[in-house]
Amino acid sequence: MKKPLRVLIVEDSAEDAELLIAELRRGGYEPACERVCTADGLNAALDRQAWDIAFGDYSMPHFNGVAALKLLKERGIDLPFIFVSGTIAEKRAVEAMKSGAKDYVMKGNMKRLLPAIDRELREVALRRDHAQAEKTLHQKEEYFQSLIENSSDLITVIDMKGLILYDSPSIERILGYRQGELAGKNLFQYVPPDDLSLLMAGITQGAQAPEKTVLIEFRFRHRDGSWRVLESMGRAHLDPSGAAIGIINARDITERREAGLALKESEERLRMAINAARMYTWDWDVRTGRLIRSGHHQEMYGPEWPVSETRYASFLERVHPEDRKKFQEVLDRSVQGNVPYRNDFRIVRSDGEVRWLETQGQAYRDGGGRVIRMIGVTQDITERRQAEELIQHMAFYDTLTGLPNRNNLYDRILNTLRTDAHRGKPFFLLLMDLDRFKEINDTLGHHRGDILLHEVGARLKGVLFEPNLVARLGGDEFAILLPEIATAEEVYRVVQQIQDALAAPLIIEGLPIAVEASIGIALYPDHGENPESLLQRADVAMYMAKQRGRSHLLYDAQYDPHSHRRLALMGELRNAIDQEQLRLHFQPKIDLKTQRVIGVEALVRWQHPEQGFIPPDQFIGSAEKTGLIRPLTQWVLEAALRQCRLWSRSGMEIGISVNLSTRNLQESRLVERVLEALQRNEVAPGRLMLEITESAIMADPNLAREVLTRLSERGVGLSIDDFGTGYSSLAYLKRLPVDEIKIDKSFVLGMATDENDAVIVRSTIDLAHNLGLKVIAEGVENETLWEQLSRLGCDELQGYYISRPLPPEELSFWLNRSPWGFKKGQSPA
Repeated sequence: MKKPLRVLIVEDSAEDAELLIAELRRGGYEPACERVCTADGLNAALDRQAWDIAFGDYSMPHFNGVAALKLLKERGIDLPFIFVSGTIAEKRAVEAMKSGAKDYVMKGNMKRLLPAIDRELREVALRRDHAQAEKTLHQKEEYFQSLIENSSDLITVIDMKGLILYDSPSIERILGYRQGELAGKNLFQYVPPDDLSLLMAGITQGAQAPEKTVLIEFRFRHRDGSWRVLESMGRAHLDPSGAAIGIINARDITERREAGLALKESEERLRMAINAARMYTWDWDVRTGRLIRSGHHQEMYGPEWPVSETRYASFLERVHPEDRKKFQEVLDRSVQGNVPYRNDFRIVRSDGEVRWLETQGQAYRDGGGRVIRMIGVTQDITERRQAEELIQHMAFYDTLTGLPNRNNLYDRILNTLRTDAHRGKPFFLLLMDLDRFKEINDTLGHHRGDILLHEVGARLKGVLFEPNLVARLGGDEFAILLPEIATAEEVYRVVQQIQDALAAPLIIEGLPIAVEASIGIALYPDHGENPESLLQRADVAMYMAKQRGRSHLLYDAQYDPHSHRRLALMGELRNAIDQEQLRLHFQPKIDLKTQRVIGVEALVRWQHPEQGFIPPDQFIGSAEKTGLIRPLTQWVLEAALRQCRLWSRSGMEIGISVNLSTRNLQESRLVERVLEALQRNEVAPGRLMLEITESAIMADPNLAREVLTRLSERGVGLSIDDFGTGYSSLAYLKRLPVDEIKIDKSFVLGMATDENDAVIVRSTIDLAHNLGLKVIAEGVENETLWEQLSRLGCDELQGYYISRPLPPEELSFWLNRSPWGFKKGQSPA
């Protein structure tokens, strides 16, 4: 089925326009086109309807594509514009791109047309999604509709002065603050004074007994000024410097607190009713169950029951069938022991309504000892019982999906562990997270997101039956307890059942939505012996599955950034930096035109005195999360520039690249630190290339632009690392003062066998060159990729086919012996 496409063509040649339309049809599109060749025609077309994409000829005599692009800008219309021309020089093409065009295609070579269209349509959809997300953030009513019991958790790390060191992304869903808006600020200013003492006492208690978990309830100010009640579980510990750090795991319980207040109000009303003697007195024959006398029976049974119909009637017939046996047993025990009784039970009114009664009574015999009687005093407690049941249900069930919640899951795991039949027997716990749910939620709105979560829960319940348990933990997280599954083969079959259940698109208000999930698997007792450890290990496995693009993954300690070993490593990393346990290796980059080394990338390695070599993936990510990435990056920068100076003194003027992280960009003195390091090591700014990932830039685009501009103005080179894995585009990057981009190795490795990867690489190279950017391909591991990238016009290559990262002394040897190294007496330009 062809994809509809509304196309606006600025072209004076009808034949050329027909050729363009034919190319679109061959590419799988069903274009609805309009051709214009004047400004008035273009304005009229824009007034008539919205368009998906526009094409324009550069060389029309009176009104060409450049004029059309200017008119679109003046009208503020976000419409991707691609030049399709037969007479456009490279210089003019670059000028056209800088004026706002997205790409250009030669009329004699239309191979690049369809990839360019696909790319631009994706970017338009992404921009619209972001705009919708921003709009959604300000829709307070819809936002709070998603705040339900156990809807999400937030992790906040604070010091004892209340300074927030880290806040998780889920804080946005609970309190409206985006990630990073609270980091570095004082948490206590968001807590009202009358609750602050409770929070401080809890943190102090946690610091004094770090092995214990403290449970606190306090209020927190939402971004819109309203107050939300949080239930917080926290611990405290000492960081390597001896400072106390508190970790708060909180959830929003505002609704539950409000339900509790409603219960108190209900109890107060009942107390007033009792004081006003609104009670019911009964006198009945226990042997026959017949009511002899009753006071206020019409209020109890319903106004349509007159005295004549209830007197001498069987009382037990009015008791709800599920309570009848229990109530009879209570009466029998009371009569046999001649003791007062107390019981809660239900009766059925004449209109079918069921009411809860709390009754107290005393059994006695008449003077002849023949008739056993019981007098009861009863009050209606229906409202209180309903409130209690509501709170009980909210405490153990998710109000959106009706599934068990985290508390329920904890209880079931504990019951499984304590049951004799399961004691010591292996079982599995699965943690499932929906992929790209935030994108769906922000694009379609929280209401449809909630419907999607409800439908996912229903599908899971449809394939997983008792004794298995499906629970919703909050947000888009689901847990599956499999108490009878003991082998990997069995659990993988269950995973396949889950994937099959989610395979068909969900229809949400007529919209088909494809759902994919990442599943982490933990095994008792190998991966944990209590609910907390099993959930934590399953979460680690799930995160790693998502990161690796896998549908599911079994926990392995090497994945765990919070394992005891990794926590210990973080404690030792600071000492490693100070005690020179770190080493730099350097990976060469080759210029394809000269086929010589053009520079090297500095990569850190850790040689632990006891554990030996520690791979970077075991400490870089954790350093990023704990804040140690800042001193680590500073060490790498200083060491790299020192080595650059040594090479320079030996006659090798070689450029060097250093990686920056998101936290580095957020440093207030980053620019000053870089310039001071350059001056200290006597290295020209042009010899340093700083590599920043797309995700680091998009975390705060405005801040990134400001910092990168200041570095560029001082002559420091800038490179976008891992391009293609984030959310930015070349059209956005042209507004940044960057010099080059590095295509992520995942696309480079796949381009020989995957046509989509090849198209991405080819399009990126072409468009980057049009914007005046150099292109580096990383991950070049064989000669085939070298030749393919060379034909595409890539500027530089980096990868194992050229060389693995080498220590300085081995790199010097390689430079003198490698065919890509220095010629005798020559260094790279």
